[in-house]
Amino acid sequence: MIASKNPAGMGLVGERSDFSIRLFSPIREAELDTSVVGASFKVSDRSERDFFVIPNFGITKQINHKTWAGLTVYANGGMNTSYDVNLYDQASAVLGAFAMGGPAAAATVPAGTTTGTPDTGTLGVDLAQLIIAPTITFQVQPKHTIGISLLIGIQRFETYGMGNFQCFTPTGAMNNPAACSPGAAGSLTPGFIPSKKLTNNGHEWSYGAGVKVGWVGQVHPRITLGAAAASKIYMTEFDDYSELFAGQGDFDIPANLSAGMAFHATPELTVALDYERIFYSGVNSVGNAGPIPTPFGPGFPPGSGLLGLDNGLGFGWKDISIYRLGMKYDWKENWTIRAGYSYNDSPIPDDQILFNVIAPAVNKHHVTFGFTYKPSNKGEWSFAYIHAFNEEQKTSRSPFGIPASIGMYQNSLELGYSWKF
Repeated sequence: MIASKNPAGMGLVGERSDFSIRLFSPIREAELDTSVVGASFKVSDRSERDFFVIPNFGITKQINHKTWAGLTVYANGGMNTSYDVNLYDQASAVLGAFAMGGPAAAATVPAGTTTGTPDTGTLGVDLAQLIIAPTITFQVQPKHTIGISLLIGIQRFETYGMGNFQCFTPTGAMNNPAACSPGAAGSLTPGFIPSKKLTNNGHEWSYGAGVKVGWVGQVHPRITLGAAAASKIYMTEFDDYSELFAGQGDFDIPANLSAGMAFHATPELTVALDYERIFYSGVNSVGNAGPIPTPFGPGFPPGSGLLGLDNGLGFGWKDISIYRLGMKYDWKENWTIRAGYSYNDSPIPDDQILFNVIAPAVNKHHVTFGFTYKPSNKGEWSFAYIHAFNEEQKTSRSPFGIPASIGMYQNSLELGYSWKF
């Protein structure tokens, strides 16, 4: 599995195959505080579907004394939320009453009231990314290896419940100018012509390719260095969501680079430090800014366009840096213990919380613990536990003009088996 981080490592782990299953549990919550305009409640919900099964696989083979080849198949990431409460729609119902009659009118709106807008039932998103990485590694010197992987990307995406944003699509804005003017009733207006490329179109698949290169070198008997860089994975467009993602449905996988050092403190103990940078801003659909507050509700930031255009609204994610500290201790001949900690800044600025209700990737601190047990010279069992601490991000004024917050914590258990040839 090492090629998922650095292709050069493929030539350092011997001939083997690895297979693992991860049980992943993210707990996601979001809130729009309608009480500030006079409502008797806050619109909030916790996402359903708390468990996901994620498989990974890798295999290596020696070609000659300096060349190795292999294949790694791994989940690169994704996001899933599913809210029974459509936070956008129920908040819109309260804000519509407030616009008509002030706090007194907002106070009369019962909890659970909706606007009646089409495509605003259950709210959520489902994005899964898989990477297949055929890899070749060369030993250029006795203590230095380089590697290169072809990154074959596969994505599956679905979103639903986004009907409140029809006026932000080219179809909605151009065909319904009166309904979509500031202060109008939007898609509640009779005869409204909606976009069919925004939401509720089921799952769609996307495919693409990129490349990753890496180097690992032992520069001192106790110090090993490594570095890797991956290009953007250029994906085919999500045609069914071409009026959601900037660039007519474009959703590439961002580029990244990493560097690290392993210090072999004793024959049993190794301590590692890693740095990684992920370039979310290089993907318009992810990095473009989302809506901003205006006197009439959500509006466009300067220079931004309608959903689906090249400069269209996005999720507003910024580039992030990740810092990792790891430890490996060979406790006994057939037992290895590992632990680690990582920190990253949140990719989501506070003023971008509204769209990220469906993608609340706010976690900053992660801890891990694991071990490997070797019952024989050929086989290994490995176990890992990962915890991402609870994080909440909030803003006092979302594009809806009211406070909003998103939060998440995660737990993960992984069991793997390796066979050495």
